[in-house]
Amino acid sequence: MLAYLIAHWRGDQNIAQSLLVNGALPYFVLEMVFLLVYLLTFTTPIYLVSLIAIFVWFVCFFAWLVWCVVGTGRSAIRTLRGASGITFKILAVVALALVVAVLVKTVQIVNDVLLLTRLTSIQ
Repeated sequence: MLAYLIAHWRGDQNIAQSLLVNGALPYFVLEMVFLLVYLLTFTTPIYLVSLIAIFVWFVCFFAWLVWCVVGTGRSAIRTLRGASGITFKILAVVALALVVAVLVKTVQIVNDVLLLTRLTSIQ
């Protein structure tokens, strides 16, 4: 397992695997978990449990995000520099564009959470 994580981190995996298996699939899983945590915050009367759940989710999400962005970026650059076919080079450009899109979406999520915490602290 550790060798797999290190191989992705170094960009040694195929761009398709980096993008789909290590990028898109965990992103959608983390989004679903966030939805469950978000629903938990409104259904749980214990505020501390909700706060801990949100904190744990953020730590997991940002750990995955750094690992995914670095590994996919390195894999895309390796694909663009290497002797890969045009299909893989196009996929590498798409992967880099998706990395940027995920980073922008993450900034939006963080801003929304910060705004929500400010609004709840005012009341």
